[in-house]
Amino acid sequence: MNFSALNLKTKYDSDEDDILNSFHVPLFACAKQYDRAVGYFSSEVLVSAVEGLSKFVQSNGKMRLIIGDPLSDSEYEAVMEGRLNLSSTRSEAFVQLLSETENKKLKLLTYLVANEKLDIKFAFTHKGMFHKKVGIFYQDDETVVFSGSANETVAALTDYNSEEISVFFSWGVGFAEYGKIEIDNFNLLWANKKNRVKVVSLDSDAYKKIKSSVDIEQLYSELFSSESSVKTSKSEKPFFSYSFPKSRQELIRVDAEAKLPVKPLMVKGRPFELFDHQKEAIKSWVKSGYCGLFKLATGSGKTFTSISALVELYETRHKQGEPTFVIISVPYIELANQWVSELQLFNIIPVKCYESSDNWVRILDKKILLFRSASLSFVCIVVVNKTLSSDVFQSKICKVMPEKILLIGDECHHLGSQGLFESLPPCKFRIGLSATPFRNEDDEVEGSPFPDTAKQNLVTYFKGIISEYSLSDAIRDGILSPYRYDIVTVYLDDAEQEQYEEYSLKIQKMILKARNNSLLSEERVMLTSLCGARSRLLATCSGKLPALINYLMSKNMSMEHSLIYVGEGKSEGDEASYITRVTNRLHEYGLKVAKFTSQESSVERNRIMTNFKLQIVDSLVAMKVLDEGIDVPVCKSAFILASTRNPRQYVQRRGRVLRKSKDKNEALIVDFVVLPPLGSRSKISQNLVNAELERINDFKLTAINSQEIDLKLIELGIE
Repeated sequence: MNFSALNLKTKYDSDEDDILNSFHVPLFACAKQYDRAVGYFSSEVLVSAVEGLSKFVQSNGKMRLIIGDPLSDSEYEAVMEGRLNLSSTRSEAFVQLLSETENKKLKLLTYLVANEKLDIKFAFTHKGMFHKKVGIFYQDDETVVFSGSANETVAALTDYNSEEISVFFSWGVGFAEYGKIEIDNFNLLWANKKNRVKVVSLDSDAYKKIKSSVDIEQLYSELFSSESSVKTSKSEKPFFSYSFPKSRQELIRVDAEAKLPVKPLMVKGRPFELFDHQKEAIKSWVKSGYCGLFKLATGSGKTFTSISALVELYETRHKQGEPTFVIISVPYIELANQWVSELQLFNIIPVKCYESSDNWVRILDKKILLFRSASLSFVCIVVVNKTLSSDVFQSKICKVMPEKILLIGDECHHLGSQGLFESLPPCKFRIGLSATPFRNEDDEVEGSPFPDTAKQNLVTYFKGIISEYSLSDAIRDGILSPYRYDIVTVYLDDAEQEQYEEYSLKIQKMILKARNNSLLSEERVMLTSLCGARSRLLATCSGKLPALINYLMSKNMSMEHSLIYVGEGKSEGDEASYITRVTNRLHEYGLKVAKFTSQESSVERNRIMTNFKLQIVDSLVAMKVLDEGIDVPVCKSAFILASTRNPRQYVQRRGRVLRKSKDKNEALIVDFVVLPPLGSRSKISQNLVNAELERINDFKLTAINSQEIDLKLIELGIE
């Protein structure tokens, strides 16, 4: 009977199917050759399939079997380096096992070997699991391939474990893409041509010893007579003695950490579907050789876009029999935790390489070893940038072949700094994510004389922008909420203006010097320090906090789910930090607020964020921690008391409040604009006005009340 007449299914699940009797037995009855690679093997499965096997043997069926042989770390390394040969040891143990047994299950193996119906090879791999689990049934013109999680033991093929297999038919659709690849992989494995696995044959002397120790005809009659009946055991151990302790000799199941990526069917109660701009980004990435920057507006789905690209890359490589190792780098721990949560929606449990190295080094070592030994086809890690550049992380990741690595750099503009750029792996597959990839902190200096090395590094590594999706695009398409923009003017007092001009003159002199002669290292440090001091002056000027309180009093507005961004450092003459001063004043005003900074522990920040979402806390007061990537869709308003001249910062801050959320029809952004004292006409004063206007014009461009802002600027005389 042809295989195609057996009415086979394309998938079998032990929760619903009798895999042994509905799949294996019928195929054994018709097959002429059977190839199988397993992590472990127990002879009881052959006994349970005795009806099929008798016909398989009688029709001169031939079987090739590759048995995974798990080794300890030291043994595995010794075998792979050629310092240890276990072939004779394994063969001798195998012969002794079969020659001396009275167990009918093991005698079946004896018969198959002695009658030259079974060729056996051992695949030495690392302790854990040999994952090349594939079976191939051959007839003259038809082939059936199956693969999946089922090991050939009664425990796996009956109702002891929940197992499933996928089946591919030579006469069916998709065989060339799936089944043929598995056949090629098996043949390469049999020929010992696969990386990270050492495959050796059972010694020829072993075959001779087994054959000479039995009467084949008598053994055949004993095994295949209708009276022969052998019950199987629930707790059959692998028939081979392994080199690690007996307590570890058990069938090892793939745990949650070995989950494979797949796109979810549902997310937050809705069918999962990418937006058109996300699909186009992935297409562009593939066309660009799997390398490029996604310049997508904050809140437009950069994370889901890149994870979907990850899944598609994994699926493509898996069809080719190639593994995939993913590194996701992020700047902050909160952002890392957010990635971990969203990866779980795609069935991915990453290694969390941040915080104490004691929590992840051993796990990463194990994952890398299993990946290199081909025992894992997929590994994903999430790492913060500080850890990415560390010696301990670099010493681990360099063991993975670059052509198997995908790096996803979130807020990738950070990776342009020289220290991080030099830590990036030379991997084949690369995705950079940022709404503003090419702006750097030197924008704080007008006419900066310094080359934009960050941009040069990013272009060198990611090969440029391959997909763009602007804020106006996202608002137009309904992906982000529309927003109303308001400005509150704050004027420097005379002392602050004098200090501002002093800083600015010193900065300008150093810039002029740098254009003619390069600055010494200490001069560059001084320039950076002066820029920082001037920025702090604007951020903490005396009029800002009163202006905030006056605004809240005049509007009598709810502050639920609002963010308040303040400057770093201290005000002139204050002992407490400016953020503490603002927080205390808002408490006095009657608001329920909490600081959210890098000074709080990760546990404290998680608690604060939970209280914020539950409205136990009305507002969060932050400096920079909330600038990038932190997803807080419930935010309805943002009060920007301080902003650098780096557009990246205010673009990111705007994005925090534009994410869609239930009952949020529009967002509010209140921008505290710092101006020189009324009547000041110096060039430095005009430069300050122009710098503030640049941000105002950017914000009003996509605001729903842009005309209202134009009128206000005319009234202020700064249009």
